[in-house]
Amino acid sequence: MTKSTANILLLLASILWGSGFVVTKIALDANVSPGFINFIRGFLFLVLVLMFFYEKIFRMTFKDFQIGLIAGLLNFGGYITQTIAVQYTTPSNNAFITATYVVVVPFIAWGIYQKKLQLKSFISISFCLVGMTILTGILNKALIINIGDVYSFICALFYAGAIVYLSYGARKTDVSIVAFMLAVVQVIGGLFFFLFVETGNLTDVNWSAAIVPLLYMGIICSFVGQTVQVLSQKHTSATSAGLIMMLEGVFGSIFSVAFGFEAFTDKLVIGGILIMLSIVIMEVDFEQMLVKNKKQLRKQ
Repeated sequence: MTKSTANILLLLASILWGSGFVVTKIALDANVSPGFINFIRGFLFLVLVLMFFYEKIFRMTFKDFQIGLIAGLLNFGGYITQTIAVQYTTPSNNAFITATYVVVVPFIAWGIYQKKLQLKSFISISFCLVGMTILTGILNKALIINIGDVYSFICALFYAGAIVYLSYGARKTDVSIVAFMLAVVQVIGGLFFFLFVETGNLTDVNWSAAIVPLLYMGIICSFVGQTVQVLSQKHTSATSAGLIMMLEGVFGSIFSVAFGFEAFTDKLVIGGILIMLSIVIMEVDFEQMLVKNKKQLRKQ
């Protein structure tokens, strides 16, 4: 798989996760708790991974198990801290602070895997953060640091770690095994959170409204989205993956507008354009372009 193909697949995963914001909102409005949502998503994910990839999973080595477990813990750490954060801070604060993982990713990749820091990475990240600032409207609101913002930043660290690890640390392990372990950890973590933090209450759930969103999140967002993510990140850089996956928030806003959860605004357009521009800057090989231009000038 080429890097371009991998990035296109990551873009598809971001679109699927962006649509997940709307269906998650519908499930929450139907009185399904965050812990139970994570449990059901993970359970459906687990069942489908076993159905399609059981032969490879049953041949899992202890090394595969270790790699998948680390990936699963990092992934679920991001999920659960973001869930906790939303309970104590505003959605805008949560979205913006969580998005700072794009800044952390290249430094983790450099510190652990010795991937060199590129100047264009910092330019791209700057455009991305400015776009996210506009998109969330964070500057128009009073920013008061609270425990929810701290959890949001911890979430950003988990997501950054997961992105880097899937790009470099988990490359030698089969995609199906990593996906299986992501699902296992999400099932166990979601069930634990549901039973011991939320006290396991399902009596108020409107199942007729909740069943389709829960199925969609488990099958489309988790099984398809995360399997595509794990597959794609083996063939692209962690920084590129982080920037593309940032589009999840942009697509989430687009779907939210389309389904009438929020109004269409200028900040959605401007913020989205800046984030898209940041990805273009990151993906264009400026050094190669300069070399080609110099060769063309010499021929003339």
